[in-house]
Amino acid sequence: MKIGIPKEIKPGEGRISLSPNNVEDLVKIGHDVIIEKGAGNKSGFPDEYYIKAGAKIIDSKKKIYSNSEIVVKVKEPYEEELNYFQPGPLLFSFLHLSANEKLTKTFVEGKSTAIAFESVRLGDKLPILIPMSEVAGRMSAIIGANLLSIEYGGSGQLLGGATGIHHGYVVIIGGGTAGKSAALAANGLGAHVIVLEKDINRIRYLNDVFPDRISVIKSNSNNLRECVELANLLIGTVLIPNCRAPRIVSREMVRSMKPGSVVIDISIDQGGCIETSRPTTHDNPIYTEEDVLHYCVTNMPGAYPRSSTEALSENIFPYLVDLVSEEDIVATLNKHDSLKTGVNIFNGNITIKPIAEEFNLPYKPLEEII
Repeated sequence: MKIGIPKEIKPGEGRISLSPNNVEDLVKIGHDVIIEKGAGNKSGFPDEYYIKAGAKIIDSKKKIYSNSEIVVKVKEPYEEELNYFQPGPLLFSFLHLSANEKLTKTFVEGKSTAIAFESVRLGDKLPILIPMSEVAGRMSAIIGANLLSIEYGGSGQLLGGATGIHHGYVVIIGGGTAGKSAALAANGLGAHVIVLEKDINRIRYLNDVFPDRISVIKSNSNNLRECVELANLLIGTVLIPNCRAPRIVSREMVRSMKPGSVVIDISIDQGGCIETSRPTTHDNPIYTEEDVLHYCVTNMPGAYPRSSTEALSENIFPYLVDLVSEEDIVATLNKHDSLKTGVNIFNGNITIKPIAEEFNLPYKPLEEII
């Protein structure tokens, strides 16, 4: 099968979807891989690495899309890439459609087929999303600690404090993969860490695996208000698969924070879980709202492309092998349940109910189509 890998054009995005090692493995099992010139440069994988792996380098984004049966991207199609989905090749990528009406309608009108990394399930896990959530969670503590310096307009609070001085408070909304990673990173910086989580079983698990200095408490309105007001760094990590993120933290709560505090909303690619959040880019990552610095970059792991590419590629690879195992996509989906859960759009039909409801568009279960 012909697999295309375009160069990512979203601002600040340095990742490529597949490493040379995984490209070599695809070529060995008989697939043709074409890669846009320079697609791996920012990840530390120049074209010659891919040529050695057996891929063909093409200096044309248009030819990548027109000559591929499957396109494997990192981030959702961006601006001029939307023209390639009429219907275009099958797309395998992060999509976050519930927060992107324009892209959703592009796929519907173009009768495209798109499988979202973040929707692929293995049991109750999201195996392709997990490594990027880990990266974003660890990043959030590091970036938040830096933004608290007065150089960026922060309060000047050092999260780890100093001898005889209060340590800073990091409050994390959500105890999933990103929240767990953020909590451990913030604890490593010496901060007081509080994680708010709704699921009591998840709370028990986190209490078992966290060091004693990290507190995990039930997320309710009163606890949220008290903890947000206390936070020097507030990190939002709420995720409801395939749905727009719920606004857990209100503007009033943000207003209660000390001036110069920091908000990082990892949920922003799904719309954000904090009322004052709005999407930003790596080129212009922060803004101030209610005297609080906000960092809401929608592709955080793109800032560390080498590590992120290696982690993402290894997790994409087994599902991509399954995806190209049959020439007929219907046969493939009926054979592989995890890939079936990842289908967001099939021949222009929205197959995920929350996405259709978000934009008041028709919904058709995948089972009725295939």
